[in-house]
Amino acid sequence: PALPETFRFPPSASPKVEALIRHAAKTLIGNAEALNALDAQIGDGDAGSTFAEGAQEILKTVDRLPLENPQELFATFGAILARHAGGSSGVLLSIMFSAAGRSTDTWAKALVEGLTTMQQHGGAKPGDRTMIDALHPAFTVLAAGGALADAAQAARDGADATKRMTHANAGRASYVPDAKLANIPDPGAEAIARMFEALASIG
Repeated sequence: PALPETFRFPPSASPKVEALIRHAAKTLIGNAEALNALDAQIGDGDAGSTFAEGAQEILKTVDRLPLENPQELFATFGAILARHAGGSSGVLLSIMFSAAGRSTDTWAKALVEGLTTMQQHGGAKPGDRTMIDALHPAFTVLAAGGALADAAQAARDGADATKRMTHANAGRASYVPDAKLANIPDPGAEAIARMFEALASIG
């Protein structure tokens, strides 16, 4: 099917949102090698590069983003990732943001709706040892009106919990012998946790 137009909405300014986006993107780019090294132990070794690639594309287009409107911003993220992000995580994040962009609820609850749609398409759920183990608790905190610092802590707890999950039900790790998963966090969940921690440090 034809991809949607990437920039369907007029750009708008929000210094705070722009600062958060820039910091999140730079964090993912800066952690690419560390996340690749982590992924090399249980996957294809490219998780960090996949997140960094999407972050770089968003960073290059900050001046074209509708920063004042959360749903328009989410929809634009979804379109950018659909065109430029690689790997299954890039596709799933594109689905999540696109669905969040169609929501009529608050921005935080829109993200929860987007995550639900991602789970429906990808088949994973909390506890399956994927990035959802960090996204779900963080989004739940935000949707309940919690602070960014609390969401970051929830994401960190979720990512750390994947170290104790010695069986993966989804993703590349599901092909890895259970014994090799012990004490190694899911790279996607770790990427999300590090991003939220970076956001909390300036938010």
